[in-house]
Amino acid sequence: MNRPVFNIQYFGDIHYYYEIQKYSDIFIEAHEHYIKQTIRNRTYILTANGTMPLIIPVIHQNNKENISQKEICYKEKWHKKHYTAIISAYKNAPYFEYYADDLLRWLINPNEKFLFQFNLNIFKKILSLLDIYINIYYTSEYTSFYTCDYRDYFKKNIHLPRHLKIPYLQVFSDRFSFQENRSILDLIFNLGPHAKNYLKGDFKF
Repeated sequence: MNRPVFNIQYFGDIHYYYEIQKYSDIFIEAHEHYIKQTIRNRTYILTANGTMPLIIPVIHQNNKENISQKEICYKEKWHKKHYTAIISAYKNAPYFEYYADDLLRWLINPNEKFLFQFNLNIFKKILSLLDIYINIYYTSEYTSFYTCDYRDYFKKNIHLPRHLKIPYLQVFSDRFSFQENRSILDLIFNLGPHAKNYLKGDFKF
């Protein structure tokens, strides 16, 4: 298939959105088996203590659950912890107040049962904020026949495009060296409307 296929991530990282913005049409994988300990239910933000993972707990039923049917666990108030952690990390970022309401409202009173739909809501809002206009299609079954397959592409230590390694000013730049490829939240809160230019490689420092 000619359209690239991506999985859906929780506040996906910068590299994820860089790859997505290169296309005009994409598939979102809606029929893969849920894979534990991946970016499907976690993101990484930069805090005063360094990089911090934010993980959405899910209900485990069996080893071959369809991603679109994977349920979020609400026994613990994880969303409140994520909300507090993000505010603590980025409240002093230049564009936090401008974008916080749009991005964090998903964590105030989440009511989505399924992880896939929860992530999809956030994904569409981020595309809108980044002025990324693409046609989104959803897989009707799981298949390996894709020309461009990004479903397992975004892993640690993957080679980043050169321009995504260029430092921009982060909230805790006074105590840490530049932390590349954090959550897209890091880029949006720190660069605001210039985040889309950074993704494209034409940001003027």
